Amino acid sequence: KADSLPAKLINGGIAGIVGVTCVFPIDLAKTRLQNQRQGQQVYKSMVDCLIKTVRSEGYFGMYRE
Repeated sequence: KADSLPAKLINGGIAGIVGVTCVFPIDLAKTRLQNQRQGQQVYKSMVDCLIKTVRSEGYFGMYRE
């Protein structure tokens, strides 16, 4: 059998890591954009939010809660 359990576990782990690495910053930006007040818009777009997050909090700031 080509698809052994260890291979499936490794593939699932890699897929999970890639998913979290890509999705978490996008979700962070989406949440920050949604929480802006109408008259106090800090971020213009999702990319602007991610750039400002990296500048102010560092790269790993995108992965903090």
